[in-house]
Amino acid sequence: MKIYAARVCAIQAAEEKRLCELLDSDRMVKVRTLKHQKEKERSICAGLLLRYAFLQAGYHENAWQQIEIEKGEYGKPQMKEYPDFHYSLSHSGEWVVCAADAAPVGADVQEMKPWKMQLAKRFYHREEYSRLLALGEMDTDRQTRAFYRMWTAKESVVKRTGRGIGAGVSRYVTTEDFQCVYDEAANETIHIKQYDELEGYIVCVCSESGNFPKKLELINITNMG
Repeated sequence: MKIYAARVCAIQAAEEKRLCELLDSDRMVKVRTLKHQKEKERSICAGLLLRYAFLQAGYHENAWQQIEIEKGEYGKPQMKEYPDFHYSLSHSGEWVVCAADAAPVGADVQEMKPWKMQLAKRFYHREEYSRLLALGEMDTDRQTRAFYRMWTAKESVVKRTGRGIGAGVSRYVTTEDFQCVYDEAANETIHIKQYDELEGYIVCVCSESGNFPKKLELINITNMG
């Protein structure tokens, strides 16, 4: 498994066309429909990071140029002719993350912004909500970090299958050490790994293989292509 992270960069009009030609055809179409420049830059950076992950996995540029992306059972994007290449993209604030593995994988990155306990009460398991309440009485910074560690854990789990948070996330209970998520509905323990190398952000990855790298690989988007 590899986990790549790249800071979203400003893209000048002269560079945009050249970089878009490096993207898969689906993302090219998506970028053209985006009206806001920041959204375009974020989508282009995500597409470039996916291309980088694909090439680093040992595939050739010719294969990338012919890539077709289809939707899986729950709508998760996957590469049509490469069943052994699984990936998950996520973005938040200034960062884009791409996890790639030979087994299904889910990744989530979240910028730690101000939040409200009502969100935890609505979406989290009662045990998690109680843990957050207890932390709030001792250390609000730890409480905020715990809130986002819970959120990224749940997001990464649902993104592994493509079900999305609409399927409900309170069934997924994070352990206190944040190394596992217990799925109450399926009676299953799912392994995760979290990374705090990006200041002000939390990254979480969930994979069937459990073969997590120790660190993120930071990539400079401007050097691609």
